[in-house]
Amino acid sequence: MINRFFCIGICFLVLSCGNQLMEAPEDLISKEKMSDILYDITLINSIDNSHPQVLKSKNIKVMDFVFKKYGIDSTQFVQSDLYYASVPALYEEIYQAVEDRLERARDSTSKLIQDNRTKDGDTLDPLEDYD
Repeated sequence: MINRFFCIGICFLVLSCGNQLMEAPEDLISKEKMSDILYDITLINSIDNSHPQVLKSKNIKVMDFVFKKYGIDSTQFVQSDLYYASVPALYEEIYQAVEDRLERARDSTSKLIQDNRTKDGDTLDPLEDYD
């Protein structure tokens, strides 16, 4: 009996994952723009975590900077984020695009570093693990 309820619950969960749980807001941020926003937030937060003095010296607040850059406000961002979170397939597409873009940026940066080191006679591989 418990197994039957468990199976029904799992089926309900699986079927509901593809369904839209809320209506799209009127000023929904496009998937592409949302991906760009999340990419910028990730980069700026990384800078803030690694070198907080950089943003402090310029008096840059992450979210204020992003909202101004993209011409949005916090309400529009939160409502769009909630909407996309209610549609897991779309949310996954957005975050996959951000992850892919971050990986490309990391790879191209690593290549530039490696090229400069090779040109300067430093042959250490920056991606190699030197435990």
